Amino acid sequence: MEGDYWVVIVVTTIAFGALAAMLLVPIYRFMRKEERMLAEVTEDELIEEARRRDLREEGPQG
Repeated sequence: MEGDYWVVIVVTTIAFGALAAMLLVPIYRFMRKEERMLAEVTEDELIEEARRRDLREEGPQG
């Protein structure tokens, strides 16, 4: 009887770990990809993008 509880506990623990991995591994991969992409962006590119954004927000004046 006592052995039955251990089987349920072990199976539940393994299932919980598998479910957590199925949910968290794609998120981890996405975050890692975003970090790599951000590392490739230079400060000059960020300044240029901010300048373009400011020009768009001002709109045409005339």
